[in-house]
Amino acid sequence: MKHHGQQRRYLVTGASSGIGLALVRRLVLRGDAVLSTGRRAAADLPADFPDCSYLQADLVAPASVAMLARWVTGRLDGAILNADVGYFRPLEAETAEDIAAVIVTNFTAPVALAHALYPALAATKRRLGLVGSVARKGTARMPLYAASKAAIDGFGRALAAEWRGRATMRVLHPGPTATRMAVRAGRTPDLADRLMLPPDAVEAALLAALDASRGGFRRNVSYQQVAMHRLFRGCA
Repeated sequence: MKHHGQQRRYLVTGASSGIGLALVRRLVLRGDAVLSTGRRAAADLPADFPDCSYLQADLVAPASVAMLARWVTGRLDGAILNADVGYFRPLEAETAEDIAAVIVTNFTAPVALAHALYPALAATKRRLGLVGSVARKGTARMPLYAASKAAIDGFGRALAAEWRGRATMRVLHPGPTATRMAVRAGRTPDLADRLMLPPDAVEAALLAALDASRGGFRRNVSYQQVAMHRLFRGCA
């Protein structure tokens, strides 16, 4: 797909696995140019990782955030800040290091990147998507993760008002998705995993929500939204 005769250009963070990887695959498949970044080294990416630019960057480190901001130059049609981290355990089991990692990766780094990317997005009145979570409403045994996603929701609400007429803000909240994040976070798989949303369906709904011309700043991607998106896409 083109924008004013040019290939559209997107940035995706957290692109080395899960929803981020699915987003990159979809964007490349539809013909967009993608700048992708993740914690994995390029040599450790999946063998079928899409053909696009990739930068290894762990956003818990301020130097990596600054490096990424310098790396993204030129026109930008959209940015999807998806990278996050979380641990499935009670607050008393957290360490000071892990508390800082969750807050920095899930909130501080996206704020810094939104600040750095604003000139490129505002120049063409394009879109910023912050990937949150339905956990923002409060999730037992993931209080830090829930708090960081609630903070992102509030930040996005303020930016949507502040940037009105200059750039479009969307806070995208996917429901439980079948990625490896839950296992990495320390959650033991159970029967509830069978009810999780497939990443390819979630990323398609997220992109549709980001590209939508109408509606509020907050978009929840639930079972119903995924089903409706698939229905209308099938009828198109």
